Amino acid sequence: MPIGTRASLLIALLGVMPMPSVAEVVVRVQPTPGGPQIHVDGRPVVPRWFFGSVRGGSVRAEAEWSEQSFEFTPIAPVEGGGTLHFRFGQQPGEVWLADVRVVDAETGEDVLPAGSFATQEAFARLWNLWPPGEANTVGRVRVEDGALHVTLSDPPAGATWPDFHLHSSIGLSFAAGRAYRCSFRARAAPARRVAPALYRVEGGVWHPLGGPPGPFLEQVAIARDAGVDFVSFGTPNCWGPPEAEPDFTAFDELCAQIIAVNPEALLVPRVSANAPAWWLEAHPEARMVYEGDRPGRFASVSSRQYRADAAEYIERLSRHLSERFPEHFAGIHPCGQNTGEWFYEASWEAPLSGYDPATLTAWREWLAARGVAGAAEAQVPAAAARHAAPLGLLRDPVRERMLIEFNRFQQAEMAQMVLALAAAARRGTDGRKLVVFFYGYHYEFGALPNGAAVAGHYGLADVLASADIDILCSPISYGDRQWPGTAPCMSPAESIRDAGIMWLNEDDTRTYLAGTTDYGGLADLQQTRDVMLRNTAQAALRGFATWWMDLPGLGWFADPAIWEELVRLRPVDEAMLVRERPFTPGIAAIVGEDSVCHLAAGGNAVSRPLVYQARWALGRCGAPYGQYMLRDAVEGTVPARLQIYLAAWALTRAERERLRASRVPGVTRVWCYAPGWLTEDGADLQAMDELTGFICRQVSLDTAQVTPTPAGAALGVTDAWGPQAGIAPLFAVEATPDETLAEWADGSPAVALRRAEDGLDVFVGVPELTPALVRALARLAGVHLFTDVDASVWAAEPYLSVHAMDDGPVTIATGRDRPVVDALDGTAVGAGPRLRLEMRRGETRVLRY
Repeated sequence: MPIGTRASLLIALLGVMPMPSVAEVVVRVQPTPGGPQIHVDGRPVVPRWFFGSVRGGSVRAEAEWSEQSFEFTPIAPVEGGGTLHFRFGQQPGEVWLADVRVVDAETGEDVLPAGSFATQEAFARLWNLWPPGEANTVGRVRVEDGALHVTLSDPPAGATWPDFHLHSSIGLSFAAGRAYRCSFRARAAPARRVAPALYRVEGGVWHPLGGPPGPFLEQVAIARDAGVDFVSFGTPNCWGPPEAEPDFTAFDELCAQIIAVNPEALLVPRVSANAPAWWLEAHPEARMVYEGDRPGRFASVSSRQYRADAAEYIERLSRHLSERFPEHFAGIHPCGQNTGEWFYEASWEAPLSGYDPATLTAWREWLAARGVAGAAEAQVPAAAARHAAPLGLLRDPVRERMLIEFNRFQQAEMAQMVLALAAAARRGTDGRKLVVFFYGYHYEFGALPNGAAVAGHYGLADVLASADIDILCSPISYGDRQWPGTAPCMSPAESIRDAGIMWLNEDDTRTYLAGTTDYGGLADLQQTRDVMLRNTAQAALRGFATWWMDLPGLGWFADPAIWEELVRLRPVDEAMLVRERPFTPGIAAIVGEDSVCHLAAGGNAVSRPLVYQARWALGRCGAPYGQYMLRDAVEGTVPARLQIYLAAWALTRAERERLRASRVPGVTRVWCYAPGWLTEDGADLQAMDELTGFICRQVSLDTAQVTPTPAGAALGVTDAWGPQAGIAPLFAVEATPDETLAEWADGSPAVALRRAEDGLDVFVGVPELTPALVRALARLAGVHLFTDVDASVWAAEPYLSVHAMDDGPVTIATGRDRPVVDALDGTAVGAGPRLRLEMRRGETRVLRY
């Protein structure tokens, strides 16, 4: 029986039959010796998921006329709220449509008036174009010879394609559980896909009713056959006005469709917690406002009414799903703000938010709670001051105190929004299901032009203190995810793990089926398999969950050959469930949340190369690395022999003292950029000296690029590096020629070593790392390097993954005099402690050593 037919039958039954009493599945993250893992009814399971979205399919229109049709069965009655849409893709050309009909499949009775494409008058009575008026820059229509002729042209230079489509007037009615058929004839020049779809419109929300089969359920089936039962998916918005009876019909229908395809499915729906249009109309004071009084699209997370109402909705929905699908509902993923990822809307753009009444009220409360004089009359810092950087790229703690404080406030507000919804989800599921959130992109937001803090993701310490979250997640970084590349993690995943929360990588790789090379898109099946193995092997060895994500719902993962890589990796995944200790790399990258709050506008001139791009250098150095928060280094819980402080330019007196006291002998500390320069009392060179052991001084240069010295070249650091533009502030240190690895343009030491009884300190004044520099520092620190050439390496005894950057031999130092086998098929590869592998560019090998 076809997938769509089987799903339709089950959906119809669900609409008329009571649900039987079944045992409720309990799905939670629990601790194990190897780190937190997802447990289903107390048993750890391999944390591989599929994420997809329901999107109507399409039909092929070619030069000759073709007959097209599909059937659909609404689960709920549609009383005058139905509409039919036609979309044509984003390519110039011509399309002809004729004889469009929507009829009762049993009686043949017309639901859509027949002949609506036959004459211009009939078309005008029933059909509309979107977008209307001048916003429609691409589509023209006219009726000729009894057919609708659609002409599509490219938009004007510099403009983007609008969502051009035809839509019938809202007014169609359908009975629940009854089959209907949509049919039409089509042709096109050149050939293209045409996407018809029917919707139920209610409360300003378009709920899908039917269309040609899309790729979502097909991919659910492919994932099922690969042993993947966790399914996350985009969902319809069911947040209705308080006076209306809650209607979860569309939500239930979607869950039933998935279960019909995979009876073992464990569902973790992604749910929008953004306030719907009716709510924003009722609460205009809660809408976000940007500089220049420009309104935003979303409610402010500082609105206490929005926070409470959103939490109530999440709790109600969670309870409904727990009761409706007790053996399949496995968790909930509330989403909101920019792209649903809980960073402030438009953080990547120039205009700044925070000028709405809700934010002002919360800001004054924040200041009052901290004893700030005049809090009741305080204003949000002016946009001009927030855009300015009069004292350099780091804010002065005294003269720019309120700007720093507002940055801290925005982190806390976003974190508290997340925590409110997490608590609601925990209540609604009675603590028996997963609670999942996007948050904590410490490394990724280093690239934000207005300063990383505008995202609101640096309140992670508060989030980690909650017992209401099982999983935190993000997409794989959009930098360096290509073939070949390193697929960095956006967040301090090892700190999150150590707090008892599991990390999940959203793997929205543009497979070869996406047909694009944007965002690291892949050219063919082989590249796709290489990258999916690289990404998932890293996840397995670091203890991450993952979902493979068909982001636009177009079938990016609709090829069983891609999923074969997941099947091949299954023995490694299963072994990692029972490992005796967590992933413990020899290299740690460390970022301080409050240091980020001291970045001025334009601070990405420092934080992009130093924080965002540092992962590219770390990922190629030939050894695995971990990502940590500064607070863990302060507490002395980072176990790595090489600790690289990427963002530690703002430290309290207590943090400095703890860093000195918690140092473990033999640990190498790398102090990047302006370590410890900012104190509670202002900028202080002496504080830098005390922290690092170097005598530091400020320098003013036209370029931040540095040149290796003979001492640096002797360690393998041979090429100049660093931002070519000038950066302020910059710092040099006192060091002998033997201690100096690189110099500023004026000849002063920019990268230098200092040996002491308790270990090695390294000063890196240039805000950038390179693979060669990290490799050199790893050798000095006694960290085991698996390769001496650029390669993406991850290791968790006794497994090792290697992703090659170039064609040719790669010498792998296992450090063990043992046989080495391919971990995926068991074939012999060679023997340690060193072996030579011939690898092609972009190839991924997973070994047991």
